[in-house]
Amino acid sequence: MSSKDNNDTSRRDSLYFILSLVRKHLPAILLGVSVLIVVDFVQLVIPKLVQKTIDFLGQVRFSQSLIARYTVYILLLSLSMVALRFIWRMLIIGSARKIEKELRLTMFEHLQNLDFDFYNRSKTGDLMALMINDVNAVRMATGPSFIALTDALFMGTLSLVFMFSINVKLTLFAIIPLPGIIFLMARFGPMIQNRFKAVQESFASISSQTQESFSGIRVVKGFVQELSERGVFEQKCDEYVEKNIRLVKIWGFFYPSVTLLANLSLTILYLFGGRAVITRSVSFGEFVSFAMYINLLVWPVIATGWVFNLLQRGMASAGRILDLLNTKPRIEDNRDEDFKIKEIHGDIRIENLTFSYEQDGREVLKNINLQIPAFSSLGIMGKHGAGKSTLIALLCRLFPITRGRILIDEKDIRRIPTDLLRRNIGYVPQDPFLFSDTIYNNIAFGLDDVSDEEVKRMADLTLMSEEIGEFTNGFDTVLGERGVTLSGGQKQRLSLARALIIKPAILILDDAFSSVDTSTEKEILSNVFAEIKGKSTIIIISHRVSTVMECDRIVIIDEGWIREQGTHQELIKKDGYYQRLYELQKLEEVFV
Repeated sequence: MSSKDNNDTSRRDSLYFILSLVRKHLPAILLGVSVLIVVDFVQLVIPKLVQKTIDFLGQVRFSQSLIARYTVYILLLSLSMVALRFIWRMLIIGSARKIEKELRLTMFEHLQNLDFDFYNRSKTGDLMALMINDVNAVRMATGPSFIALTDALFMGTLSLVFMFSINVKLTLFAIIPLPGIIFLMARFGPMIQNRFKAVQESFASISSQTQESFSGIRVVKGFVQELSERGVFEQKCDEYVEKNIRLVKIWGFFYPSVTLLANLSLTILYLFGGRAVITRSVSFGEFVSFAMYINLLVWPVIATGWVFNLLQRGMASAGRILDLLNTKPRIEDNRDEDFKIKEIHGDIRIENLTFSYEQDGREVLKNINLQIPAFSSLGIMGKHGAGKSTLIALLCRLFPITRGRILIDEKDIRRIPTDLLRRNIGYVPQDPFLFSDTIYNNIAFGLDDVSDEEVKRMADLTLMSEEIGEFTNGFDTVLGERGVTLSGGQKQRLSLARALIIKPAILILDDAFSSVDTSTEKEILSNVFAEIKGKSTIIIISHRVSTVMECDRIVIIDEGWIREQGTHQELIKKDGYYQRLYELQKLEEVFV
């Protein structure tokens, strides 16, 4: 398929998408359009009344009561226009705002359903630009564009009808410039859409750069890279300005050209209409009303260009949004899931599991076979990049399993509903994420009916209660973004409390004590084992022998393979990675 065919298909899909958004609110929009048509008709009647009033004034004898009556008519019609304009704005603009809200919710829900692979490839700033700028452009295409289109069709047509009723020849002269607008629309429409799309993509790049710079501000300051970051940001801003200028050049020529062609009609009226008044082929009242109709016609003509621009921008943004919504998650529930499963006990079996992040890429895990009985504990050790965290990610079903399988309670996890699986897994990563919320809400995250006593008990188990008590507002203390006001160890312990409070069937600690000293770690682990004994299966990833030595079983993963496995006592008797690490860490403890 050629590039032109692809562009045509993309535009058609974008237009269908916009129409699908409008369909649900079509009754309200059509009612609003109907009211708008009434307002336009009233607006078109007023020049007729003005014409009659002026013509009455030109008579030798005229009735003041008749003039007063027409004046009252004009006043009442103007007041009715005010009320009716409020109604159509509420119906049309209100519907556009509802469409905007629904579209954002759809996008947000879709983003939440996408897998980790998508977020590994996408920038936060790009997604933010889609949620803000592009959604706003679609809103303009589903609201103001209907107003402009209605005015262009109805008011424009009726203005011409009234003008023809006054003087056919004068009208034919006055509308000579108008066909030029059709040529301008056909010529510049695709260019406006393409350049607006480039502007939106540039804005997304700025958003991404801004988000990244602010998120990493401590690193930027630590390496004294403020000027470098400013240079990168300035370059992206320059690109954004340059793309906007390219758009403005087109729009700057298009819009004034449309206005010029519309105003040429007034010039023709003054030239030919003035002569008609002098020769008395047109009354002065008709001349004034004709001028009013041309002024009313100017807006529909301009609206034609405006609605065209709004639709072009809306279609460009709709195309970008469609690209997002058409992105399918690699992991989603389907008819293969067994929705009869209501609970998980935590018996885990891994069979012949081999995994690579990219098709035909490097194998991160190779032929993994493991048995983890329910309520038992497993320690996982190995060098950085050995595949430990990947194994956990597959257990949580964050990436699709293509070779081998993982079973929980003798059921393939691909047949277990994703929500049920993840609700029963308490995961504590090495670098935990905390929300800019209270300590209490961070611990009770996702729970609606948890008691204060339970939250405080979890803080006791993780040895956080005393430190929380030192904060001015205690559990009501609001944390900074990503928990920046806490130390690394405090964040890890708060994350552990959050995992424990959901009473998971499987608890995973992925190097969750790396920022905690060994004595505190030992006490917390003792509390954790006492809390989950007979209730949860626990998997601990660590680089410290002291962290995993109490586990029922320990495995050593190296370059994706399980190289060693056994109990602590069994492994220290072997001449392997675990035994050497154990001796080295014992030696460190002596000197420290």
